[in-house]
Amino acid sequence: MHVVVLGAGLAGLSAGYELSSQGHRVTILEREPVVGGMAASWRRGPYWLEYGPHRFHTQDPELEAILYEVLDGDIVRRQRMSRIHLRDRFFRYPLEVGDVLAKLDKRILAAALRDYLLSRGRQLARPTDDEHFEAWVLKRFGRTLYELFFEAYTSKAWGMPCTEISADWAAQRISQTSLWDTIIKTVRPPADGSARSLVSEFLYPRRGGVGQIARKYAEKIKARGGEIRLGSSVRALECMHDQVHRVRYDFLGERAELSADWVINTAPLGPILKLVEPRLDVPVHDAADSLEYVAIVFVYLEVDRPSVTTDHWIYLPEKHLRVHRVSEFKNFSDTSAPGDRTALCCEITCRVGDETWNLDLERGAAIAQADLERCGLISKGESRPLDIARLPRAYPVYRVGYRAPVESLHNSVQRLKNFQSTGRQGLFRYNNMDHSMAMGRAAALEVGHDHASVYALPGGHFG
Repeated sequence: MHVVVLGAGLAGLSAGYELSSQGHRVTILEREPVVGGMAASWRRGPYWLEYGPHRFHTQDPELEAILYEVLDGDIVRRQRMSRIHLRDRFFRYPLEVGDVLAKLDKRILAAALRDYLLSRGRQLARPTDDEHFEAWVLKRFGRTLYELFFEAYTSKAWGMPCTEISADWAAQRISQTSLWDTIIKTVRPPADGSARSLVSEFLYPRRGGVGQIARKYAEKIKARGGEIRLGSSVRALECMHDQVHRVRYDFLGERAELSADWVINTAPLGPILKLVEPRLDVPVHDAADSLEYVAIVFVYLEVDRPSVTTDHWIYLPEKHLRVHRVSEFKNFSDTSAPGDRTALCCEITCRVGDETWNLDLERGAAIAQADLERCGLISKGESRPLDIARLPRAYPVYRVGYRAPVESLHNSVQRLKNFQSTGRQGLFRYNNMDHSMAMGRAAALEVGHDHASVYALPGGHFG
């Protein structure tokens, strides 16, 4: 069976790897000149850079074994270190009660406890729905902690009020479910590591940055006879009898086409469904056009010292700072930077086409340097601009009401008997890299069977 995979990110490559091991003929089409998608990495001088921090952790021993197999065991284990910089102090994240008690003004602590108790009392007397992100957090933490630790960062990173963000985002990304839950998990962490963001240990490639996973996937897929065509832009999916039978695309400037027995899509679902011929109905196109994304500009700084922090990343929620997160790749693997210098990745969220999106390296570096100097992370004059990169579809926007258009697109996928859509972009779901790999593999295992598509909304399963 010939399976065409759209996209060479981790989901697409994981699908291709599984398919090639089953003996299927595999062709992967990727628009970019390199594999990896959002989990790509590249060399800049002596540094390995990537699109912000990545960490692999899973409770699935089979998936972990696949990672070791793909990377030929060339892996390091790291203990997660991340913090929040707030009011000139660094707080551990996920939040730890003892750390917060030691560093936060006692008046704020008293207000936080009062607000939490008031919030819980209101919920006991008259329960309310989780209408949006703000409502979800207020119910579980109270207003003081919401405004201090949740509202500022979320509205800054998304570029929109928290009342316009779906509660799904909070349910999916906040590891603790209440202030009491935070206390319990601080005193007695789950023995099985089950909390979503409380995983303390993660895996990372020893060499080549996170993109080494994608490069090794690609190497092994090709060794099994699979083909990866970089620089390929899909133009149309020709359908007949509710099946995709041909994929037309541009390959390095030339028109090309492939006959397909099965198609697995990991590219953005809305734009891909708009390429289906005969054209899908108007509601599908309207749904595709309604979905939004947060873009990110990544500014990389070279710093003249062996290391800046021991953190893998630090959140910068305060709104007078443009940068919302900073990461240091050397803390993921020593081989990511030379011994006497280090590189910092500074993320600034935006929308495609706005002023931030159009920053050049010099102006972006000036913003990043000023912010990090204000936080005390670097001193004036010790850093230099290194590189700049952009992701147009970094975060799917979970705007209140987003589920309806996503479900409309999913229903269209269901009508195509030999087409699946999976992965972060293919599902319009913010997930972790291990999820994408698991989703790609699950999609490959469904090839040739009646499928319900590997699909999940936040809080659901991954198929």
